[in-house]
Amino acid sequence: MGSEVVVVSGGARGIGRSVARALAAAGHPVCVNDTGVALDGRNPDPAPAQAVADEIGSSGGRALAVATDARTSAGARSVVAEAESWAGQAPTVLVHAAGTLRDGMAHKAADEDWAEVLGSHLSVAVELTRAMAGAMRTCGRGRIVYVGGAAGLIGSVGQGAYDVAKAGLFGLTRSMALELAGRDVCVNYVAPFAWTRMTESIPPVTDQLRAYLSTAGKATPDDVAPLVAWLCSTEAAGVTGQVLGARGAEIAIWSQPRPVARWVEEAGWDSRSLTERAAPALARHLTPLESEFDLFGGPPVAVSGRQPA
Repeated sequence: MGSEVVVVSGGARGIGRSVARALAAAGHPVCVNDTGVALDGRNPDPAPAQAVADEIGSSGGRALAVATDARTSAGARSVVAEAESWAGQAPTVLVHAAGTLRDGMAHKAADEDWAEVLGSHLSVAVELTRAMAGAMRTCGRGRIVYVGGAAGLIGSVGQGAYDVAKAGLFGLTRSMALELAGRDVCVNYVAPFAWTRMTESIPPVTDQLRAYLSTAGKATPDDVAPLVAWLCSTEAAGVTGQVLGARGAEIAIWSQPRPVARWVEEAGWDSRSLTERAAPALARHLTPLESEFDLFGGPPVAVSGRQPA
C-alpha cells in the first residue's frame, strides 16, 4: 500500500507530524491536514502544516498541506477532495491525530470548552471517516488508525471532554471495523504515551504527576510512528478492531470490554437478592477506580540511542 494516498489529521505537530513523515518515507503521498491552532484550539495558522509538507518534500517525499477544519462534513469533504485532486486518486488511508485540550472539572468547564475538545478529537474523526469510507468500500482496501488515549479507556480527573472524545474514538473503531469487514480495510485504535505539547501542559500538582513528568520525555512521538505506519501497511492485513498501546520501546495489546461473570435469578432480581446474592459475587470482579497515571506512572522504556525530547 505504499502508493495509497494518506490523510493525517493533526499532522503538523507531535505524533501526527511523526506519523506523516514515516508514511511519506514509506512511499505514501501524504495530505497533512492541520489548522495550526494553539493547544486550546484558538489562533489558526496554516504555517505548521506547510512546514511539515516542505520538510517531507525536501526529504524526497510527496506531501500537501491543507489547513481546512474537518470537523464538519463540508470541511472533511473539502480536505478529501483537495487531496484527491492533488494526488490523482482518492485517499484510502486515514490517520486521525488531531485534537485540542481545555482541561477543567466537568461542572466548571464552559460549553465552548466541551464543544471545542469534542469537535477537534471526535467530530474530525467522524467526518473524515464518512468522507473517505465510500472510496475504501469501492476499491476494497484501506486503513484507518485513530490516535486515542489511555484516558479515554481508563479515565482521568479534570479531563472529562478529552476522555469522552477518546472513548468515542474507541466506539468508532469497533463500528467501522465491523462495517468495513470483508474487505482489505483495517480500522484500529492506538493509545500512545509520548512527550508532546499536550503532555507538557500537565500541571505537576501531585507527587505522582511530578514523578510521571520527570521521565515522560523518554517516550517520544517518533516511537509511536512505526506502529501506526505498520498498521497502515499491507503487512497488517487482518489486524482490525484492535486497541494497541505504544510507549517508548514498548507496544501493547489492550483488552476490550466483555462480560467477565454472569448470574441468573429465575424469579427476577430485587433489592434483597441483589444485596445478598449478587453484591458478594460482583465484588471480586469490580474494576478498581484507577487513573491512567496509576497504571502508567512508571518510567517508559526508552528506545536505545534516542535522546529524550
